[in-house]
Amino acid sequence: MVDLKVLSFVLLVFQNTLLGIVSKYSRSTKYNATSAVMLIELLKLVLCFIMVVWTKGSIGEAVRSLRLEVAGDVAGFKKMVFLALLYAFQNTVALLSYDHVDVATYNIVYQLKIVTTAFFMVLFLKRSFNTVQWIAMVTLMVGVAICSASKGSSGNKSSSMVGVLMVLGLAVNSGVAAAYFEKVLKSHQPHKTFANPIDPLWKTNIQLAAVSVVATLVGVLYAAATEPGFAFFEGYNPFTFGVVLLQAFGGLIIAAVVRYSDNIVKNFGTALSLVLSCLLSNYLFSESSAPVFYVGVILVVGSVFVYGDKRFHGAPAPLPVAAAPAPSVQIDVDRKHSGDAETDAFLNQRNR
Repeated sequence: MVDLKVLSFVLLVFQNTLLGIVSKYSRSTKYNATSAVMLIELLKLVLCFIMVVWTKGSIGEAVRSLRLEVAGDVAGFKKMVFLALLYAFQNTVALLSYDHVDVATYNIVYQLKIVTTAFFMVLFLKRSFNTVQWIAMVTLMVGVAICSASKGSSGNKSSSMVGVLMVLGLAVNSGVAAAYFEKVLKSHQPHKTFANPIDPLWKTNIQLAAVSVVATLVGVLYAAATEPGFAFFEGYNPFTFGVVLLQAFGGLIIAAVVRYSDNIVKNFGTALSLVLSCLLSNYLFSESSAPVFYVGVILVVGSVFVYGDKRFHGAPAPLPVAAAPAPSVQIDVDRKHSGDAETDAFLNQRNR
């Protein structure tokens, strides 16, 4: 049987790595970020609907389930509205922060989200991490920061304290949003009326995508009314649609990682894919990296290995044979997310 934890992690690393390369090619033109996000959320809706049809067996049964379980779940939509507001704050402040910090500083400071996510998981989900796991998370943060610093370029823009504080706020907001989404996803109670309820993975993504489509539609309409000559697909190229496709699939893959593992595993996967995409960029675009970049690579790969290998976490001493407890049932509690740098940051918030 396929291990869904491993499968979702591998898909996340592959998707994020490919996204980094495709985004590089898509930078030849500048396009409206809001319209791209709207397409991403619409595509997520379509993909989730296809999965619901597949699990229900017919379009009629899928539509009926969506009407009763999804549209009728007012409390669930309220939770998604709050999450959408967190994402809206994230996207807006991310765009504004680029007026006050350079790209390298943004990437370095933003890595604090690795620790803030763990903190809010402890606070919201009552999770606990051992000392080795905390060390692995801090090492991951340092490794990604080193890689970002060696690859980033500040240009002529200097970073102000206001900009750094804005990015710190983004790191905190990212941790809150990640932990909150995991709590909603894993605390979902199946609809009691149905013998075969919609999987929470698809239900929560449908609700979140529906709210996001409405929000981005308002943004697109505002841009159409205020920007002379506005065109929805202006600046799009084939690689832009590739970014949209990968982002849509990426949002569902991230949800799967959170569902079957947790947000910490998600952060490790995205960090590892960042390193892989940088290495591939060196090969595809004939770029070079400073020696310190490879120090960051070693830290990232090492932290992923240490965090995932339980042999490094320590184990309680074995009980004497005579004192061994009676067999018990173990419950797996883990089964209960362009044109320029600013546009890329706006789109990539779904994967953070």
